[in-house]
Amino acid sequence: MLPNTAVLGGVLAAVVALARVVHSVATRGSSGLFNDFYDYWAAGVLLNRGQDPYDIAALHAVQRAAGLQIETGAGYSYPLFFAHLLRPLALIAAPEAAFIFMALSLITLACAIALLLGSIPRLSWPVALVGGAAAGLFPPVIGSLYFGQANLLVLLLLTVAYGCIAPGPMLGFASAIKLYPISGFLAAITERPPRWRRLAIGLAVLGVLLLLQIGAGGASIAGRAGYFLGPDTYWTNESINGWLSRLGIASTWTKPPLPGLPVEPLMLVAVAILAALTVVVLLLAAKRPWEGALALSLWLGVVAAPKNSLWNFTPLLLCIAFIWTAVRGRWWIVAVGVAGWLLLELQAQLDSARETVYQASPALAWLSSTGLYGALIIGGLTAYVLLRPGLTDRGALTG
Repeated sequence: MLPNTAVLGGVLAAVVALARVVHSVATRGSSGLFNDFYDYWAAGVLLNRGQDPYDIAALHAVQRAAGLQIETGAGYSYPLFFAHLLRPLALIAAPEAAFIFMALSLITLACAIALLLGSIPRLSWPVALVGGAAAGLFPPVIGSLYFGQANLLVLLLLTVAYGCIAPGPMLGFASAIKLYPISGFLAAITERPPRWRRLAIGLAVLGVLLLLQIGAGGASIAGRAGYFLGPDTYWTNESINGWLSRLGIASTWTKPPLPGLPVEPLMLVAVAILAALTVVVLLLAAKRPWEGALALSLWLGVVAAPKNSLWNFTPLLLCIAFIWTAVRGRWWIVAVGVAGWLLLELQAQLDSARETVYQASPALAWLSSTGLYGALIIGGLTAYVLLRPGLTDRGALTG
């Protein structure tokens, strides 16, 4: 059973996040509201009709027929499993379906934050209330709720795995919605001895769910692999790929300070180095808690995935919860963590003024990835805590 303090913190997170979205709509308008959900909804409509959800032209047609004014971009770009989950919502009008999806996202957010807070030893009322409010103000959480992203559903699955409740199946389910959580299996592989059963069950769940790709749409998404792995300057992309792409290639809002930069080779090298460092940390941290190993493994997937927006940084909440267990009077840890958090908030503010803020100089393109810099700080702090097992309130090995 979760303590009442954790439950209250989870509810507060949902209330604060909803209030922030309402405030944004009231002060800035509703442009982009539920934008991403409408791609999911249209994909569900196409599945209900027996059509290919990866057909961008058909997706556009469904959205136009529903009177939706949105920016479709790449269309539906997730595994078919998630589109099948949304087929019931695709049976009702898009606006009503969007509000139902928002309600479900708020419920999953409350549950996820309650679980995270409940994982903190000797949770006090002040920590629960401040933690819940802070989670509700976390920019990726607000963005996910505003744009109708699937991240809050994924977050719940990951927090269940974080608590070592069926971690294999939870990671499998999460990876079948958005592929980047597959990096979480690194935590099982690098444990001593490796958790082969956990890995096998999780990959089996993922494999079964990905079987849905066989048939309608399977070939379509495979044919777009080049798009997912190529450079991407889009303003929401806070991955290593997005950072390097905007430094070397002109985008809608930024000018490249390093024109001609070989983006793809550098991206592969940077991701390989980051992955190697993560594996080394996980292997060196012999007496590490499962929670911290999972948080760092998921962090790698978040920053390394080539098409990850700021909203996909919601799993960083697992890192933050784990880091908190190491504070115990070490307020420099809090200061460094807050610096990383504030860079994520700065990114959200810069994005809201993207039409003008980057135009004065190519050097300002470096600011378009402040969210990534914040994530790197949080990941580095997570690695530090893992390598210093005496810092946390947890046992040497859990799960």
